[in-house]
Amino acid sequence: METENNPTEHKDLIPLFPLPATVFYPNTHLPLHIFEPRYRQMIADALEGKQKIGMVLLQPGWEESYYAAPPIASVGCVGEIEKHVLLEEGKYNMVLKGLNRFRIVQEFDGKLYRQAKVEPLQEIDDQILDAANNPVREKLIGHCYQYLRLLPSGEKFKKDLQLDTCKTLSHLADQLAYRLNLTVEQKQKLLEEQNVLRRVDAIHSAIKVKIDLMNLSRTQIRPNTDFNLN
Repeated sequence: METENNPTEHKDLIPLFPLPATVFYPNTHLPLHIFEPRYRQMIADALEGKQKIGMVLLQPGWEESYYAAPPIASVGCVGEIEKHVLLEEGKYNMVLKGLNRFRIVQEFDGKLYRQAKVEPLQEIDDQILDAANNPVREKLIGHCYQYLRLLPSGEKFKKDLQLDTCKTLSHLADQLAYRLNLTVEQKQKLLEEQNVLRRVDAIHSAIKVKIDLMNLSRTQIRPNTDFNLN
C-alpha cells in the first residue's frame, strides 16, 4: 500500500468498503447502514465527490485485523449512491446501485478508510435480451422457476426477481447470483467470472444442486409423518 503524496495524481481512486458476508453485483441495489466513524467519513467524502464506492469482500481471518487493513478480495463492484439519509451522529442510511465489476490495481493510504486505483472488468460473451426468444435466457429462467416452485415462498420470490426487466444476459445472471441463496464463496466466484456464459453455467449447476437436495429430502420424509411429535 502506498501513501498518496500528491492527491491530484490519483483522481481515479475510489473508496473501498469491505464487508465479511456481502457480495455486490452490477444492476442490483444494496441497502446499507453506515455507523463506523471511518465509513461515515467515507460516505461524506463520496457525497462531495463522484458518489462512487467500491464494495469488496473481506477474506477469511479478517476478524484479527478488522480495524486495520485485513486481506480483501481483488475483485469487487463499484456502486453509486442512489439514495441517502443523514442520521444522528453523522450516521447514514443509503442505497447503492451496482455499476460494474472492477479489479484492484493498487491501494493508497491517506484517508481513514481504504482507497484504491481500480480497473473496470469487461463482460465477455454477453448478449442483448430483446423481444425475440433467447434460448440461453429461456433455459436459465425456466430452471430458476423450476427451483422456485419447490419453495413455499417461491411465487413471491419470483415476482420480486423481476427477471423480465433484465436487458442483457449479464444483468439476468447477476440478478440471480445476487438474490439466490448461495454461499458467499459461490457469490464471489460468480462476481469474478467475466465470461457471462460460464457464469450462467455455474448458476445452472448451483440451481441443480438445490433442486436435487430438495427432492432428496422429500423422498426421505415418510408419508403420514406427524411433525407435531418432533
